[in-house]
Amino acid sequence: MSTSPNVPPKKKPLGTYLETRGFRPEVQGLRALAVLLVVMYHVWFGKVSGGVDVFLLVSAFLLSLSNLRKINEHKPLNLIKYWLHVFQRLMPTAGVVLLLTLLASYFIMPASRFAAMVADAKASLLYYQNWHLAFSAVDYYQQNATLKTPFQHFWSLSMQGQIFFLWPILFAIVALLVRKFRFNLMGSALMVFGTVFVASLTWSVISTQTQQAFAYFDTRARLWEFAAGTLIAMGSMLWKAPRVLRIVMGWVGVVGLVSAGMVLPVETGFPGYLALWPIVSGALVMLAGNTESRFGVDRILMSRPLLWVGESAYALYLVHWPLLILYMVFTNKPHAGVVDGALIIGVAVGLAWVLHRFVEQPLRGSRDSKARKKGASSRRSRFATNNPWVRPIATVLACLALIGGPIAAAQAYVTNRDARMEQLAETGAGTADFPGALALEGQGSSSYKYPPIPAADPLSQYADFNEQCTDFLASSDPQLQAGCEQSVNGPEDAPLTAVVGASHTGQSLAMIGKIAEDAGSNVVDYHLGGCRFPDEPNADEECAYLNSHVVDEILSKQPDNVLLMTTVTDPASNNETVPEGMDAAIRQFTDAGINVIALRDNPRSTQNMYDCAQLNERNPQECSSRVEDKMAAVNPSQEIIDSNPRVFGVDLTDYYCPDGQCQALIGNIYMYLDDNHISKSYGKTLAPMMRQQLEEQGLVL
Repeated sequence: MSTSPNVPPKKKPLGTYLETRGFRPEVQGLRALAVLLVVMYHVWFGKVSGGVDVFLLVSAFLLSLSNLRKINEHKPLNLIKYWLHVFQRLMPTAGVVLLLTLLASYFIMPASRFAAMVADAKASLLYYQNWHLAFSAVDYYQQNATLKTPFQHFWSLSMQGQIFFLWPILFAIVALLVRKFRFNLMGSALMVFGTVFVASLTWSVISTQTQQAFAYFDTRARLWEFAAGTLIAMGSMLWKAPRVLRIVMGWVGVVGLVSAGMVLPVETGFPGYLALWPIVSGALVMLAGNTESRFGVDRILMSRPLLWVGESAYALYLVHWPLLILYMVFTNKPHAGVVDGALIIGVAVGLAWVLHRFVEQPLRGSRDSKARKKGASSRRSRFATNNPWVRPIATVLACLALIGGPIAAAQAYVTNRDARMEQLAETGAGTADFPGALALEGQGSSSYKYPPIPAADPLSQYADFNEQCTDFLASSDPQLQAGCEQSVNGPEDAPLTAVVGASHTGQSLAMIGKIAEDAGSNVVDYHLGGCRFPDEPNADEECAYLNSHVVDEILSKQPDNVLLMTTVTDPASNNETVPEGMDAAIRQFTDAGINVIALRDNPRSTQNMYDCAQLNERNPQECSSRVEDKMAAVNPSQEIIDSNPRVFGVDLTDYYCPDGQCQALIGNIYMYLDDNHISKSYGKTLAPMMRQQLEEQGLVL
């Protein structure tokens, strides 16, 4: 039998491997089990299960099987076509969830968080949400950025999208080594993906130990999990264990996967070496495969309910998290219970099926199946069928326009709104419409016509002093100089106040800055967020250096006054204490002739007071607490104040907790930035009270 001269002979496969074609029902069941674990752990236990790691592992496994087979059979990888079809499948369902979640967030979430919601939606649409969270998670003042948001779960989907882009490139390198340099297929793949596995796992272990909050969302620290999926795919093509062993492997893998979230500190220990637990568990199940035994766990994994869930696993992962978060915010609950949690899961499963059936399925293929079934011969149907590039390109572009457009419009809206609010916060605090603490003194309007002044962005909350210390306030120590800021309102010989401590001391800049501006005096600021003076438990290197050198720095400058926070309140009780070593530190200053302003701490809370006040704007009493539940009956630092004539106490409790009730909204200004920090706007209105208390004790700034 001869071969047509116009048709090249079909090339033989590079190697003979175990059959990898066809649907893998046990892998589909494993995917379903993984996503169900994620959902149940999120809803009922408020924990992380390790199921996401297996979800990512399965994606890499299936992708790798396909690419290895193509290379082996001399088929082109068609990277661009692959990318288009992948994002054609992923983007529509994700886009619908993004838009609906953003719309619901506008009506349910606190207004102050809507800007963050829009930024999250944009990062999720463009597949960089994991990096967005990683860089937010390591900033002290960005505490709210790592709170649960309706889009936070997109971190893993963003990482998956990045891998779907990167992995075909790595396989193209493998194909180049095989086809151009005649390397062995499995050897080339092992070299490329084995290198990724070892390098990424090493980085994951190191970074998890040093910066776990960042490493959790770092793609580089997760590449090894995807590489493991590729190595498992290679193993399944080369080796098949005896049936008895595969039965044992399957059960061990499932038990390991189910138990991972129960026994491992996933939230604080992943993705380092601990993530090997769910990865190895998933690998055992995939290598066990279909045992064709009634004793194999694959019989459960291939059951109709799990396979049904597996079909819509992607959509289920997408919808369960926003449902949970929006429900908890709407009901003001810290977590879901058994009954309402089951209801959330049921609604999530139903919505996932709807999305899979009416969004994902119709758009996932490249051919117009509906037209094909009907035998349509219209020009439009023929065009769609004969041009496989048209539909995926049109779908991706439509998603970017129809989803990205509203997100861009929402971002423009919140940017404009926040600019107006920031301007209002700068100029409105202390006026008749926004008297803040002055309302407790009988000043300002009795009925407010405007929404309350919001808290400032956390990063700018204490940025009253944007000027680096210079001239007579500059430090000879480079490390102290780097964190030193100043407010110069008078000549060099004008009274000078130094501010030292953590963020609660930094709150006083709004007060002391206003006093200094009015009096023509100067302020030098050494405060550092998360660095309590004189000693911060478990201090990092920067904080330890500051606390060990700032006393000598102040003694060398000889300011007139030092402002310190001399008590620390507790969010869950009235256990207000004086930091250890405070009395001795104060005496170092007073013995040198420096006055000390001893500021009492403000009440802290176990809930986000800013969010609560926004959600209960018409009934702010819902956020209030009794002062005796939040503060000690007597200022714990009063003994230090009374025993040292150079120590001047400032206690603003009556302006945080008027009539014995600690508030969240006073004088048309939100008091809090979060659960414990006083907003800059409210702080400005406290300046007259601070000045009055100091002057009554004989200290004029």
